[in-house]
Amino acid sequence: MSDRGGFSGRGGNRGPGGTRGGGSALRKEVKAFRQANTALYSSSLYILTSLTYSDPNSPLTSPDAGVKKIEDAFMANSKGLGKMSTVSLDSALPLRPAYGTQGRQLSVYANYFKMNIPADLRLIRYSISVVPEAKGKKMAHVVGLLLERPEFVNLNTRFATDFKSFLVASQPLTNMPDQWDIRYRPEGYEEAGENARVFHVKLQEPEIFSVSSLINYLSSPNVSDKFNEKDENSIIQSLNVIIGHHAQSRSEIATISGNKHFSMLREPKIDNIRPLGDGLEAYRGFVRSTRPVTGGILLNVNVTHAVFFEPINLALLYRKMGTQNLVRLKEKLKGMRIQAIHLPQKLMKSTGKPVPRIKTIQGLATPLDGAKDEHPPEVMGFGAGPQRVRFWVAEEKVSREADSRSKPPEHPLLSNTYISVYDYFQKKYPAIKLNPINPVVNVGNTEFPNYLPAEVCQVLPGNKVNRRLSPGQTQQMIKMACRAPYENAESLVGEGKSLLGLGSTENSISTQFGLNISKGLLVVNARRLPPPSIIYRSSQVFVANGSWNMSRQKFHKDSDLGIWSFVIFKPPPSDSGIRFEENQIRQSVLAFKEFLTANGINAKGFVPTGAVIDLVGGENSSQINTDTINLLFSRMIQSTKIPRFLLCIVPVDDPALYNGIKTVGDTRAGIQTVCVVGSKFSNPRGQSQYFANIALKFNLKAGGINHALEPQKLGIVSEGETMVVGLDVTHPSPGSKIGTPSSVAMVASIDRVLAQWPADFRIQLGRQEIVSDVEGLLLGRLELWFKFNKKYPKNILMYRDGVSEGQYDLVLKEEMPGIRKACKQLYSGEETRQGLPHISVIICGKRHNTRFFPTTLAGTDRASNCFPGTVVDRGITLSRKWDFFMQPHSCLQGTARPCHYFVILDEIFRNRVAKPPSKNAADSIEDLTHNMCHLFQRATKAVSLCPPAYYADLLCTRLRCYQSENYEPSESVNNSDYPATPSTVITPEIHSRLRDSMYYI
Repeated sequence: MSDRGGFSGRGGNRGPGGTRGGGSALRKEVKAFRQANTALYSSSLYILTSLTYSDPNSPLTSPDAGVKKIEDAFMANSKGLGKMSTVSLDSALPLRPAYGTQGRQLSVYANYFKMNIPADLRLIRYSISVVPEAKGKKMAHVVGLLLERPEFVNLNTRFATDFKSFLVASQPLTNMPDQWDIRYRPEGYEEAGENARVFHVKLQEPEIFSVSSLINYLSSPNVSDKFNEKDENSIIQSLNVIIGHHAQSRSEIATISGNKHFSMLREPKIDNIRPLGDGLEAYRGFVRSTRPVTGGILLNVNVTHAVFFEPINLALLYRKMGTQNLVRLKEKLKGMRIQAIHLPQKLMKSTGKPVPRIKTIQGLATPLDGAKDEHPPEVMGFGAGPQRVRFWVAEEKVSREADSRSKPPEHPLLSNTYISVYDYFQKKYPAIKLNPINPVVNVGNTEFPNYLPAEVCQVLPGNKVNRRLSPGQTQQMIKMACRAPYENAESLVGEGKSLLGLGSTENSISTQFGLNISKGLLVVNARRLPPPSIIYRSSQVFVANGSWNMSRQKFHKDSDLGIWSFVIFKPPPSDSGIRFEENQIRQSVLAFKEFLTANGINAKGFVPTGAVIDLVGGENSSQINTDTINLLFSRMIQSTKIPRFLLCIVPVDDPALYNGIKTVGDTRAGIQTVCVVGSKFSNPRGQSQYFANIALKFNLKAGGINHALEPQKLGIVSEGETMVVGLDVTHPSPGSKIGTPSSVAMVASIDRVLAQWPADFRIQLGRQEIVSDVEGLLLGRLELWFKFNKKYPKNILMYRDGVSEGQYDLVLKEEMPGIRKACKQLYSGEETRQGLPHISVIICGKRHNTRFFPTTLAGTDRASNCFPGTVVDRGITLSRKWDFFMQPHSCLQGTARPCHYFVILDEIFRNRVAKPPSKNAADSIEDLTHNMCHLFQRATKAVSLCPPAYYADLLCTRLRCYQSENYEPSESVNNSDYPATPSTVITPEIHSRLRDSMYYI
């Protein structure tokens, strides 16, 4: 495509400029070169190993100097306010104290487009009211029918809609009726039926917003200026409606969550679809949102992915995904849109095109269907096939559109009798051959069932899959999403803008409103922070490209494992394909013991006999294996020498086996467990690295310190009076039982080294993001700090994960009182009067859509990403808020995702004089956060998320293991019929021997 971006390649003999050009030809050449020179790429001398994006639509420019001028002026003005500068005048959130200054200055592309907005633009927003209530696609179709009314067809005023809640116009809509009575007609039909449902549609009183007023506010350097937050959100929402109208009005584009768009067209030149197996496909699409920033409003667009059912015949889909589990089949099919292909073709009068007979599957046939009917269907079992589903054929004639409902069309051979779906189709549509074992689907409802055999149902494109993927499918999704940064950048300015109707004149909506979207990606100021050095027991190691080598190093502080042993879980005889040699594994265990000793861990308490467990396969194998695990641990804790550690060697990565081991070991036996896969553990190739990764866990669980940083790199934390806290909330995933709770995890440091992070947790109401018992959680962490330090910390620095942007204020209003209350219970009256402890709260966000791309080859790492340490706090942020984006890690493949940090409370950094090299509070937080990302004790590399939040997330994952029967119910369980109840939602209790350790690692 002519508007796709090009890229630059790092060339050996061509100097730093390398090869420049665009298109797939060069990429193919590079790929072929790499394949032919595999050995070359393992050395430091490499050619064309990095490619960087270059935008042909706009030559690389410097970041907007006008925006930087506003940012700098705002900072200068805010410093003149003294203590008044601590809190924003129109928000409870703190003002930004300064912009960061540390690190090497550079420029990067951000996946944003500049929106040029007319100076006099006003938006008139109408709320759409529909009675009776309609949802989802039905609501969208009702709004679509409204727009077909003459009042809108002949309207000269520009307008857009989200086909759900709002209609936005550039001028007030005049001469409109108070209400429209919309007679509903199915998609593709030109006329409504005689008994069509009527929807009463109203446009509520309009709200009028001045976009230019918001732009003036965002461009103002005056701290005293204010703007109504509700109006700001409404304007941004209205602009989102305008930008999204094009994609949402196109039938060939599937829209999810209002702002994620996927083309359903199968274009051979665009590789946007990947089969996942079992009748599922992954699609690449785009997510977009408008964002207020200093100086104006930007459009953020990013690549995203979703899973849909293959658009194939339902009978074929049955074969691909299986019909053995009818409960799961019903859940998969519910809400699926299909086209009935057996009915006689009917043509539209206006276009001559066939009328699509679109239906929505409500479920499978059940014996309770049509129970109140005079002649209810006869269904011989849930999910019965066409021979076992009978319905009554009435004498009177019904609509020609009807098919195998409880009252189907009159047929000369059939009247006033029951007939099976199978026989009906044999007589009425003899050319259609039905499989008698394929479950019949109900496209009506339970009260008025309407049955169709699978063979006459064509699955339509755009049926999203809302359930967990298998491990293999997840891997395929990851492979599809794993694209080089320059590829994603090319997609954004190419397919992305085209899909949104912004790449050409095909969409007149945004241009009619006067919105001018820039051709190229935004260039913003960035900085690259230097990495800290890593301290081991007797030496210092330097970080290169986000990682380091700990070979020939001993842990910073070793540990004593006490009594420890191992257990070998042998695969079932039926799994003969699994490579598993018991003798080789035993030899590897002995080698691992020696490895631990060489790295400074006291492993003398090793019991070499170990244990062997024969796993079983087949039906009920999961429960049998769980019982065996329980028996194993029961015998261990009844022995005279209870092991402190148990190395569990499993045949494959089996979630059920893992969950069983962790649940029993953590909660009942009080034994630290580390699970490894036998084939990897005993493989001589790469064994040393594998052993090292396992040893990191052993030392950490035993209370050791794997590595540390120089004290000055931890700033205020190194003074020993700051407790760092991580807090996260995780929610039930698709496929979890109804009523499954959310899990809350809190970790906290116990010293100035930040190596050990004991934890606590709570179980609370599902989907509730605000922590209900933050008081109790913090009390336990403060008491543990006191146990190790004989005093309470003067400062509490909390990294809070699991909060969406719209709930920052809720954290302050609903969680902070509990935090204050916990502190008041433990701190003396004098300490409380002194304002202790000082508390700062930083929100960590990974679920955002901001990405960065290098602008030069010199700024590109081997995976074509920005180098680790990249931080951005200008250009795409607000001066009135305190946030920044940071990428401390190296991404081996794919596009690196920075973490978004947002300060919602600061009582620590702003009131302190920054210590060199930091020059201000922003430097202090950015530097501390960046350096902490090198202290994740389970790896020898920097991580993308600050360790306190990362550890809390790991504990949330462990809590899912304990509640796997709710989070990941058996395939034979109907999540609706067997919801999670108080009897199954039990708060696990960690064994006292493990409670103050990092058992969750």
